[in-house]
Amino acid sequence: MKIRTLIIDDEYLNRDLISKLIQRTSANFEVIGEAENIDDAFDLIIERNPDLIFLDIKMPGGNGFELLKRFENPAFEVVFITGFDEYALQAFEFNALDYVLKPVDTIKLKVTLNKVYNRITSKLSIINNFKEILDIYNTNNYLISKIPIHYKDKVELIEIKEILSIEADAGYTIFKISNDSEYTSAKQFSCFEFIIEKFPNFIKINKGTYINLNFLKNYSKGESCLIQLKNEHYYEVSRRKKTEILSFLEKEYT
Repeated sequence: MKIRTLIIDDEYLNRDLISKLIQRTSANFEVIGEAENIDDAFDLIIERNPDLIFLDIKMPGGNGFELLKRFENPAFEVVFITGFDEYALQAFEFNALDYVLKPVDTIKLKVTLNKVYNRITSKLSIINNFKEILDIYNTNNYLISKIPIHYKDKVELIEIKEILSIEADAGYTIFKISNDSEYTSAKQFSCFEFIIEKFPNFIKINKGTYINLNFLKNYSKGESCLIQLKNEHYYEVSRRKKTEILSFLEKEYT
């Protein structure tokens, strides 16, 4: 079985390089077309029905996420093409999405092709619900706007702006939400830090706690610095961070 492949990238040299590397790397893939923008790419996908697309994220006239959102039930796998951006790479790995980094590395591409080939031929998809995965990303600034939490037998998509606090708890991570619900993730606290650090309304008050200042109710300035959020919960600021946090709060709220 040959995997019918499209390459979508606004730069000709990137398309040409990926095409040649695919041909040299694996006989299991056949490049059946290329496109340089999302409008042409959409038409090409409809016309040629590929098994796989290599998709650049940032392109003139629209980004790769916007292209994918045009498909109700996409029947193809996606490998994202991205320039070096630590956040983007962590985001893809966080959601187990495949990507190749510019400039394209032959060894990394070969590993990616093998993974995708095995997934397609075994009829398994790493993306169980394509629309939910796409919904995680803000297509304007490429930030993750929702966090997927595996809860019981389904995945809950938690709006970051609705999170009151994130707390480490014995290898797990506890999310308290503005509607008084609470979710536990089996992922460690550190797995979420690269996401939360991008949101200025969240501050880290001790080694294992972030709080959302949009839900701040009050705080104390005594020997123990306590912060109360609108869910009535109190959170203690570590002694090491007390001066920093109080200075920040006084600057913001006085």
